[in-house]
Amino acid sequence: MIRFTLAFALVLGATGALAQDPVTYSSDPESLFTSKDKKLNTNKQAAMHIQRDLLEANHWDEANKWLTDRYIQHNPNAGNGLAGVVAFFSSRPKSAIPGPKEWKSRIVNVVAEGDYVTIATQREMDNPAKPGTKYTTTWFDMWRFVDGKADEHWDYGTIAPPRPSAKQ
Repeated sequence: MIRFTLAFALVLGATGALAQDPVTYSSDPESLFTSKDKKLNTNKQAAMHIQRDLLEANHWDEANKWLTDRYIQHNPNAGNGLAGVVAFFSSRPKSAIPGPKEWKSRIVNVVAEGDYVTIATQREMDNPAKPGTKYTTTWFDMWRFVDGKADEHWDYGTIAPPRPSAKQ
């Protein structure tokens, strides 16, 4: 039965007949960054500021409030340490910090356990199997916190291929 189901799924996937439910997100993302547990709430609140204030609004001049000096970065595109990650992101234009329901980030869920907080976000992507259409998928960021500041980070970061050189 398992072989039949797997073979059937592969055939449907190859023909594009599989239907995917879209990934949905919260209309009130800030409500997901709370916990009754004091330590988890502190870490979730710090993760919220990282997501909203730093990643979304680019207030990297405030990064030392939310990241440790040694900040370990597992995304292959940004350097380690507070200075490395700030250098990577600080060229982006600063914007106003969004209100509770004004986020551009599409937060699906926030999970905190021990020293870790994981944020799942919805991503809309071009569908290479059906040009001109989109699909949604899930992206994640996970941090390990020390004394209320992020000390280590993981995400789905990949190294992009080099951009084609401009013809002269």
